[in-house]
Amino acid sequence: MNYYHFLIDLSRSNQDFQQQSIYQRLLEQIDYLIEINQQRTKKDRVGFTLFSNHIIHRDLDISMQDFRDLICAPLVYEPGSAILDLIAKTASFVEEAYKEDPMKKNLLIFSDFEENASCFYTVESVGEIIQEFSERYDWDFFAFGLKNSQIPIFLQMNFNLKNLILLAN
Repeated sequence: MNYYHFLIDLSRSNQDFQQQSIYQRLLEQIDYLIEINQQRTKKDRVGFTLFSNHIIHRDLDISMQDFRDLICAPLVYEPGSAILDLIAKTASFVEEAYKEDPMKKNLLIFSDFEENASCFYTVESVGEIIQEFSERYDWDFFAFGLKNSQIPIFLQMNFNLKNLILLAN
């Protein structure tokens, strides 16, 4: 059994999110999870955090269909993106909530990765958190929607290169 936490950027710089191919990729991921879980007795679990320069909405446990319905509805975008703060805070929050649960944890981030509002965490400190969670707790971190020019920053943050999904041109 796996836990998938979707971190979705609703900053104004990402307001065309629902028109991008990366949004289609998100829907495909959710549809795939819905499909494979129909045959499983121990179902994968899903949570999400919608954010801009703060947490807009967070749910640690939601049905996959309810999550799909939520992100298919019109989304409201706000100024600012605190992606570094939200990666760190979300990973810590999820780990604390599920530390006794042996399920594999995955953080999937959908964003334009145009950071401008983080106040607490830096690229270096997020890199330390990702390294610790990857090594100690066996987490996987995925970034969907990167531009080629952003790859070095995410490698510096200890993302695995195979988990960086580029924005289609």
